[in-house]
Amino acid sequence: MANMKLPNLPTDNEISDFLSKVDEIDDVLKGLNSNDDDDVHQYMSKADNLIKDAEYKKKEIQAKNQDDEEKDLPKTKTGFSKTSINKDAYKNDPDPGSVAPTLPTEEGMDQRAFMAAMEADAAERAERKKEREKVANEFKEKGNAEFKQGNYTKALEFYDKAMEQIKDNLAIYTNRAQTRIKLGMFTEALTDCDWALRLFPNCLKALVHQGHAYLGLKEFDKARDSYKQILTIDSKKEAMVNDYIATANREEQACNDERKASQLFDEGNDLATGVVDLLTLVKRDGQLPIYYSGGFRAIIHMLTDVESQTLFRTNGGLQLPRTHSELNRCLTVPALGSLTMADRDLISTAMSMFEVACKDNETSQQQVLSNEDFPGQLLSLLDAQYNGQGRILKTSCLNLLHGISLTQAGRAAIVAKFDLIHLISSLFMLMTKNSPYAETAAALLNNIALEKKIKSVIRDTIEDQIIPAFESLLKSNKTPPVILSLASSTFTNLAADFIIRAKLASRESFWTTLSNLLLSLAENKLCSTLEHVLGLLVNVSTSLHASSTSTSSSSPSSSKVFHDSNTIHESCFYMVSSSSSHRPSGIGEGEEGWISSLLVTRCLVVLSNILPHIEKASGWLAVKDKILVLMDVIQEGDVCNLKPALKCLTALTQNNETAKDIVAENKGTSLLLKLLQKEETKHEDRTGDDDQNKQPSKEDQEIILGNATLCLSHLTSRSDVCSKLTKTNIIQRLLVLARDGRKPTLQSNAAILIGKLVMGDSRHLERLRELHGIEILHGCMKHIK
Repeated sequence: MANMKLPNLPTDNEISDFLSKVDEIDDVLKGLNSNDDDDVHQYMSKADNLIKDAEYKKKEIQAKNQDDEEKDLPKTKTGFSKTSINKDAYKNDPDPGSVAPTLPTEEGMDQRAFMAAMEADAAERAERKKEREKVANEFKEKGNAEFKQGNYTKALEFYDKAMEQIKDNLAIYTNRAQTRIKLGMFTEALTDCDWALRLFPNCLKALVHQGHAYLGLKEFDKARDSYKQILTIDSKKEAMVNDYIATANREEQACNDERKASQLFDEGNDLATGVVDLLTLVKRDGQLPIYYSGGFRAIIHMLTDVESQTLFRTNGGLQLPRTHSELNRCLTVPALGSLTMADRDLISTAMSMFEVACKDNETSQQQVLSNEDFPGQLLSLLDAQYNGQGRILKTSCLNLLHGISLTQAGRAAIVAKFDLIHLISSLFMLMTKNSPYAETAAALLNNIALEKKIKSVIRDTIEDQIIPAFESLLKSNKTPPVILSLASSTFTNLAADFIIRAKLASRESFWTTLSNLLLSLAENKLCSTLEHVLGLLVNVSTSLHASSTSTSSSSPSSSKVFHDSNTIHESCFYMVSSSSSHRPSGIGEGEEGWISSLLVTRCLVVLSNILPHIEKASGWLAVKDKILVLMDVIQEGDVCNLKPALKCLTALTQNNETAKDIVAENKGTSLLLKLLQKEETKHEDRTGDDDQNKQPSKEDQEIILGNATLCLSHLTSRSDVCSKLTKTNIIQRLLVLARDGRKPTLQSNAAILIGKLVMGDSRHLERLRELHGIEILHGCMKHIK
């Protein structure tokens, strides 16, 4: 028994090979934690080879076992019989009780001791790694703090120290890549991104930094490819990716422009050399302001194309606010009112020069606003009180900013570099002045309101200064119509944000101001300005539903602040009814000539938003001549007007018995039934410009059908309506809508109308049974709340 070989236990040679492999793996793990990147790469290759060898040997053993198994199987005519049992297979096995419990080794260590040693070693390694991770995270956090302060060199030192502790921390790789990009170490950043993607192939941050690093190396195609890979991981990042690609395209264009401009200069092109020579002259120190003003004017005449703009930028022209001693002195004078006329002329001419240099050039626009303190200096110039020549100075500053705001990159730069609350407040102040620059200030404000980020920046403080300034502008009798239009358009854009929209809707002063303004503009027949003001009202009035259904007591309901003195609904209806044959008394013929179709549409949309939530407005409209006006609009069939007019009619008939009677007694039932009977028209089937507004899209058709069924269900409280509808195929049509409608609300409305018809007249129940409608409705019940 002492010399008997135990079955299923490793031999001494196998144990020796195993221990050798353990040492080899340990060596590789130590190498992967090396501080030398070349050593890490080398040991990574060794690790790959170990894995390949292990997989290869595993396949060999599996193949050998298979061969041995099949070798001992009994042969049949078709091959081996794997179900045959070898009855002699176990006859020489030792008695289970005689098997030694331990395995002798060369060092005399038994199997249990060996496994215990291995477990202890693994635990020790895990503990050491845990300690290294703790130290690495401490260094990483210190690096993060330095990065936020802009101390990139110090941040890199901490990230390097963190990397000395541990090599498989994804965040350290991406953070160090970002820091290296800030320091212009683009190739090194790419190495970090590569390792991060090895650790986690779907790391979005690594792909972003990889794209930025390629951008720094001017490898634009590779940068775009890196950005596009983000969409394969997360398609919701499309807006971000598009911004990055636009930046890559812009920088590539700038690079090409610089190459072409440099070539022209090297060839001795007169215009190119002239720009550079003039820049050299205006950079001379110790000259009078008039000398520099003259030089700036000469440069303006030479900035006629992209190449001259590029040479101006690459030769330090856009850094003059910071580097030009005399210009910088004028811009930093504590009391700007003390500037001489020559100083003001110098600043004004410089602003005009920057305006021309940045025209339609996004790279230049971003660069000029990157001068430290320059945005703040521009704000000081806009706020300063001047006489005479001061208007020219403010105009030149506004022209520069307005030119920059005409591009997306320029608007983004303004939002990023300026104190937005200060800027917007200053612009509103300038808009109230009776001066040539008021319109430019309004146009600038309107442009920057297009930038999405501005809404999140100002939403929390907009009530403090901006909204009051806007209301003050609208109240002033001296505000020109063009300023009113631009200011209203600005707030229409801002009100796309639901928080800003809700804050406007909850202000009683806002509704009062707009109500009075509508009356004034309508009296003066200022159609264009009314269109802009109503565009704002369209946005803000959508908040009436949200606030009227809100259970929060922390914010006032918008419907409550829409108080008795408000006449917005009256003004809107006046403009809608001016062209109707059923116009109410007091509105004479010929009044409609100044009213545009867009104005009528916006008035109807505002009414449709107000009526479901403002009892006073719905009561005022629930009279015969006014309801007939709405029915006229529906009858005309222009989908832009039909949708809101039908919504108005539905709101009026919801709880107002008088409105129900008027609609039912004036062929309203037939009108609504006609809308229900119309088959859906594909939007792409439109033919001819004259029919475009009369052919609703599928989505519009569903909205129209939903409101038509709801309005009819309101009328079914009258027995004569239910009786009249028995002579139609309405049950069949409603069953189709309940079964096939794409919107749950349409299916629900159709089912509810069927129920009311059945309750109103038993003949509808008979028809429902004939069409097996109960089974159809049963399948639709899940859509009915």
